[in-house]
Amino acid sequence: MSTGRVTVKDDLNKTVVEFRRILVATDFSEGARGALQYALTIARRFRSKVYLAHVIPSQVFHFVSPESSAEAIQKAKVFAIGALRRWIDSAAMGDVEHEELLVEGQVWPVLQELIKSHEIDLLAMGTHGRTSQKKLLLGAVAEEVFRLAECPILSAGPEVRVEAGKKAELRRLLYATNLKPHAERAASLAFALERAYQAKLTVLNVVEESGDPSQEGHEIVREFLVKRLKKGMPAACKNTCEPEFLVRFGEAAQEILRTAAEQDADLLVLGLRGSPKLAGQLPSATAYELVRQAPCPVLTLRT
Repeated sequence: MSTGRVTVKDDLNKTVVEFRRILVATDFSEGARGALQYALTIARRFRSKVYLAHVIPSQVFHFVSPESSAEAIQKAKVFAIGALRRWIDSAAMGDVEHEELLVEGQVWPVLQELIKSHEIDLLAMGTHGRTSQKKLLLGAVAEEVFRLAECPILSAGPEVRVEAGKKAELRRLLYATNLKPHAERAASLAFALERAYQAKLTVLNVVEESGDPSQEGHEIVREFLVKRLKKGMPAACKNTCEPEFLVRFGEAAQEILRTAAEQDADLLVLGLRGSPKLAGQLPSATAYELVRQAPCPVLTLRT
C-alpha cells in the first residue's frame, strides 16, 4: 500500500485537488463532529495533516466590562482546550497527523487567515441544518464561510453522524451535475474518489421543467442526457469505473436530496461556479440549501 499523499489529476495530468492539509473548524456541534469524522476518513486516504480549529468569537465579549471580558475569555479558552482534547480522544485521531488551533476573533476572518497561512486544501465544517439554532459557526456565519472560502469545503449537518467506535466510510458517492462548465473539475474529483475508495458512484442530472411533458418526452430527454453524462466521464475512467447514470425531473434540490436518501449516499459532490470574488458568481441558494439539508456530508469544489 502506498504511503505517499494522493493527488487527484485529470485526463491532461493536471492536478484537480490535493488534500494535503485539512482544516476542521469546530464549534463542538453535532454537525462539526460529523465533519471531523469524514475529514479524518479523507485524511487517512490522502495522508493529510488535520488542523482542528476553534474560534472564540471576540464580538460576544463586547457587552461586558474589560475586566469581566478578560476573565470570560480565559474561561472560554480553558473550556475550548478541554473540549478539543476530548474531541481528539473520542475521534481516535492517533493515526492521523494533527494540530490544535485555538484563536480569538471574528470567525470568517480568522478562518480565512488560517486557510492562507497553513495553505489549506480542504475546509471541513458543520452547518445548522433546518433549525434556527445558531452557535459560532452555525447560521449566517456558516453560510458566509460557504460563500467566501475559495478552497473545497466539506460540510456536514446535524443529521450526519458516525456511530461511536466506528470510522466514517465512503462506500456510496453521489455526484450531482447540471452539465455546466464549472462542474467539470468536480466530475474529475468524483470519479477519482470512486477509484480511491472503490466506491459505488451515481452521477445525477436533474431537469427542471414547467408544465407536464409526456412520458415519451421524458424518455427522449433522459436518453440524450445519459449519453452526455457518459461522454463527460474522464478518459482514464471509461474502462475502469462503473458509475450509475440517473436523470430525474423536478426541482433540483428536492430531487438531489431524494436521491441521496434513497441511495443512502455517504458523500454528495457538487461543483460551484467560479471565484467568489467575481460579481454574480456566488454559489446559488440551491447549493447552500443542499448543504444544510443533506443526509450526508457535501463536498463542494469551485472551478
